[in-house]
Amino acid sequence: MRLLLFTLAVLLSGCSDISRNPFRRMPVAPPGSVAWHTTPRAIEALRVAVLPFALAEKVGKGAAELSPAFAGSLRALGIHETVLVGPERAIGLALPDLHEGRVPVDSLLAVRDATGCDAVVIGRVEHFDGFHPVSLGASLHLISCHDGAVLWSAQLQLDTRREDVQRDIEGWWKRNAGQQASAVNGWKSVLSTPRDFCRYAADRLAWTIGNQPPE
Repeated sequence: MRLLLFTLAVLLSGCSDISRNPFRRMPVAPPGSVAWHTTPRAIEALRVAVLPFALAEKVGKGAAELSPAFAGSLRALGIHETVLVGPERAIGLALPDLHEGRVPVDSLLAVRDATGCDAVVIGRVEHFDGFHPVSLGASLHLISCHDGAVLWSAQLQLDTRREDVQRDIEGWWKRNAGQQASAVNGWKSVLSTPRDFCRYAADRLAWTIGNQPPE
């Protein structure tokens, strides 16, 4: 009887996790415009800080939505304890700029001491067009605060004019929209809504942490 109850509890726990992390059920890899490399250490139980992503010159402030969106996606993934470091807090903590060239160990230790985190996510948005059709180019890295090892990296170039990206957005929308799935514009609203598009991009990026790239 105890074995039966234990088995039932495990099954219910698994179902709960799937419903909490719907984008984890995506049956296919992201479009070819998403490339990544991940290591076994990337899915260890870590406390992870997500710093505000750097914006390249001429990239609008709307692209700043990507860093909080990614922190939410990472939290929903259920692997890491996630801390979002907002822009104001980052300035107040005087955290170093980790986006230029090689990351100094002293800078990583400063992040660890300021946030109590084992690893940090840094990113840079190279391109962002918030008008229809929305497009985004960015690179993200998960770096150990202890030894500077790069645990995961991803680069994406998402352009909603591409058919494969549109198909992927449609699948993402149907798995995540819930009651909004029957909205008038449906998944096509993502093509012209920067905030929703950043949520989609963030979910797609987080998905790659626990999955190996196709050969």
